[in-house]
This record gives sequence, structure tokens and C-alpha cells, in this order.
Amino acid sequence: MGRRRGTTMIKALLLDLGDTLIDTHKTPPAPFPGVEDALGVLKTLETADHKPLVMCLVSDFTMPEPRTPEAIAAAFADYLRELDKTHLRRFFEPVDERVTLSTHAGQRKPAAIVFKMALERAKVHGTLRNTLLITENAEHIRVCRDELHMKTLQFGVDFTAWSEAPKLISQTIGADA
Repeated sequence: MGRRRGTTMIKALLLDLGDTLIDTHKTPPAPFPGVEDALGVLKTLETADHKPLVMCLVSDFTMPEPRTPEAIAAAFADYLRELDKTHLRRFFEPVDERVTLSTHAGQRKPAAIVFKMALERAKVHGTLRNTLLITENAEHIRVCRDELHMKTLQFGVDFTAWSEAPKLISQTIGADA
């Protein structure tokens, strides 16, 4: 968790997809149990100042070379097709605002520019300190928490079942449970 709990208002929830929301070890990959219900609840959460919590996906999906506008658009279209297969897209509409790939920023997570690009695309007026990142990746958690000063929750460590997530996230962002 972040260092200064309660002093910085969380405005955005950034979520990783693979191995956080979906089990990539299944064929085909599918959401972990409880993910759809949890996302439904999270979509209704408000920040401490009673504004809607902005919920976004941030993914390292692919980094085309060369990184042309056409290649970025094609990678994004491919990602959206994969997202459609999981039936989770509805939680991240409009996708042009709520889904950010590393290729949009030209670097992979946990580079700060990737998360800043996600906030920019989602029209969130805030800094990385105003975000909560959820991922299973321990190195991303460490960098985001210790170097970028983001709030973090690690799936598989801070919580192991998505049924637990809404209450924990609500407490972390300072919203009413």
C-alpha cells in the first residue's frame, strides 16, 4: 500500500488484465471467479469527494516494431478482440479512454509514462499519487509503490479472491463500503 494512506485522494483504478483479471493458464483464457461481479461493484464506486472512480485497463499486450500509428491501431484492435473474448470489455467503455496499451506510450510497464498515458486517455485530472494499481506482478507493485508513489494492491498477495476486492478497494480509496 502507499505510504501516506488517507492523505491523497484516489481518482483512478488501473487494472492489469493477464493473470490479474483473467487466468491466462486456462484455454481459452477466462476471468478469475468473481471478477465480473467485482467489476460491476467497482464500476459504481465513488471517490472520497463523491465523484465516480475511473476504472481503466493498462496492458503490456504487444509492442509493434516499427511503432507507427497504423501498427498501434492494429495492436489495439487485436487487444480489443482478446478483451471481447473474456466478456470484460463492457466494464471499460469507452475503450479509447479506458484501455491503454504500453505501445500507446512507447514503453512497457512499470514505466511512469504508461500510467500517465492511461490517466491522460481517461481524462483524469490528477497524478500517479491519485491512482491505485492492481496487478499480480510483484516487480510492478514495488516500482509503482516505492518509486512512483502510487497506491497498489497485489492480486494473489493482498487479496486472493475477487469476491474480496470491492470492500478492500473501497477501503483503500476512502469510499463508503
